[in-house]
Amino acid sequence: MSCVKGRRIICFFVALFGFLPQECNSFGLSSRDTKSSRYTPINEETNDPLRRQIVSSIPFLALGLPANAAETPAEAIRLISSKTIPGLGPPDVYYPANFVGRWKTTRVISSSDDPFFKDLENLGVKLPIQVTSESRFVPYDAGKDFQQIDDANPNNVPAVADRSFNEKSYYTALSQEIDRLYSSSKSMPSIQSINWTPTNPNVLSMDYSDGSSKEVKVTKRSSDVSNDGSNLFSSEFRRITAVPSSPSGIAGGIPSVYKSRVLTKWRQGNSNDVIEGIEILYNEAGVLGDKSTDPLQLGIGGGGAISSLYGGDSKDLADWRSTKTKILMERM
Repeated sequence: MSCVKGRRIICFFVALFGFLPQECNSFGLSSRDTKSSRYTPINEETNDPLRRQIVSSIPFLALGLPANAAETPAEAIRLISSKTIPGLGPPDVYYPANFVGRWKTTRVISSSDDPFFKDLENLGVKLPIQVTSESRFVPYDAGKDFQQIDDANPNNVPAVADRSFNEKSYYTALSQEIDRLYSSSKSMPSIQSINWTPTNPNVLSMDYSDGSSKEVKVTKRSSDVSNDGSNLFSSEFRRITAVPSSPSGIAGGIPSVYKSRVLTKWRQGNSNDVIEGIEILYNEAGVLGDKSTDPLQLGIGGGGAISSLYGGDSKDLADWRSTKTKILMERM
């Protein structure tokens, strides 16, 4: 046997049989001795540096991974994200290890044409609105129970967002800020229960105090990270099912289902304790043909602005409404 095929064959014999073929000793430098035993046992007391290097390489070759598979934050994230789910993408959005911990998160909602904020504008609540809440990120290998997680990341592994904690914290803070800005308006219903598990991060469901409920289901995602881990971009497509409350105060209204997409970009601030972000949220608000009073739609079939681009079929196009938010996270 010749050893020109590389160390992998040699390591296979070492791992499987505990010896090397004699003709492969010292990478084929020994001559074949047909009269002697074909195999030469490895001397456990040897100080041969080649043997030590071969043995130390076995775990990585057995896994089919290079020894330096995750030397940088970017490589660690890409390695985990490569385990994609067909049709969905990575199992979750993975963040650099320094995201682990609790953060004071300040969001400035700078602009929006979403019906929710348009209704607030009609009540006198103008944008921009600043909302301060708390966010939490945990090691991706923390398991399914995040309650006992502290800020430690002993294995220095990539992080994932605690989506249930972050959603409830932000929703509560937004509700309090709206009440402060326009106290006479009807308060947003509080969250009674929220269900989400890190083992199934694609579904987040909430029940509200007025009997309504909402489910957010991620249907597709992608992400990218810079080589040094200082910049991260993510995109998630979502399907949202909202069930309004009935007059009796329990769930039972006609549910509405609409599409949503959230784009987020993060960058490292002037220290590891500061992270800046930008988020653009797109929500589907029916189709363009539903807006018969919209000036852009009055010309459908004629000279409307949208009609001139897409023709008469524009009435069936989804009407996407966007919300732009600047984010500042400071470690607590």
